[in-house]
Amino acid sequence: MSFQGSRSWGFLPLLFALGCSSAPPQQAKTPDPPLEDSPTPAGPQSQKVAPASSAKVQQGIDAIQRQDFAAAKSVLSEAHTEAPKDAQAAFYLGVAFEGLGDLANAEKSYREAHELDPALVDASANLSAILVDGGKTKEALPIIEAGLKAAPKHPELLVNHAIALEAEGKHDEAIAAYEKAVAVRPDAPDLRLAYAALLAGAGKKAEALEQVRAAAKTDDPKLLAAAADVFGRLKSPADCVAALDRALKAAPSPALQVRRGVCRHAAGDDAGAQADYEAALKLDARFAAAHYYLGLQLKARDKKGAQQHLQKASELDEKGAVGKAAKEALDDLKKGR
Repeated sequence: MSFQGSRSWGFLPLLFALGCSSAPPQQAKTPDPPLEDSPTPAGPQSQKVAPASSAKVQQGIDAIQRQDFAAAKSVLSEAHTEAPKDAQAAFYLGVAFEGLGDLANAEKSYREAHELDPALVDASANLSAILVDGGKTKEALPIIEAGLKAAPKHPELLVNHAIALEAEGKHDEAIAAYEKAVAVRPDAPDLRLAYAALLAGAGKKAEALEQVRAAAKTDDPKLLAAAADVFGRLKSPADCVAALDRALKAAPSPALQVRRGVCRHAAGDDAGAQADYEAALKLDARFAAAHYYLGLQLKARDKKGAQQHLQKASELDEKGAVGKAAKEALDDLKKGR
């Protein structure tokens, strides 16, 4: 059974490491300039709806499709009470609870639907997604695997499987699971980025580059910024710059400007890097990361200017990672290092 309102997988943990970090020693150990938001795009949703098991279940489905989750909860609660062994009634009641933000009751209903009908794969997908979101990945795995026996190419189950395996430290199995998930959803850049990050961590540079280059065909600036992070991990600054060129064209921001500057520096384009840091400060004169990286850039030829920018960065982000790194760099500069 499929349902149009089934849970998406936009929770992919796209938390990547330093972007384009082949900078000089002072930059290599420093924090990445922060983005305003992490990329969390919505994932695929099922498109076909199986025939409803009863008139009240159909009313509940109709209410869910209207996003009227309160009405859906009311009618589906009646349907579930009247037919406690109806897996559909339990499943759609879970969808209604989740739409209302009641994850505890959603989990309970999905679990009941899964127990009533293990082949009801959307129940497995939605239940496992809640468990994965809640960090219960060990508990989610048998539910996912049971669902995959019934539907080996179910997109949400494949994604949940990959995420759960990765969280459990089963990296080789997770890589294989991501490969299967990408095969059924090749148009999902956030999925490819998660896969690429795992491949990068496993030292599979060529395979990771293939995935992140495919993901970087997106027009979403947040996903392009995430792709730039992975390019940085893979020491591919030209790709990093190209991704950020497109991101900045779509959505100029000081954070993206600084990130491109770091990538340009890694590519040997110090003039371009300085121009990016200065452009970031034109967008936001109080952006600490821009002051920090500009201070490092000026260190070799303009000691006074470098001190001013590093001092400013340490003041603007006094208790943060950028401020701490700026203070350390400033102390080194004063000591002639």
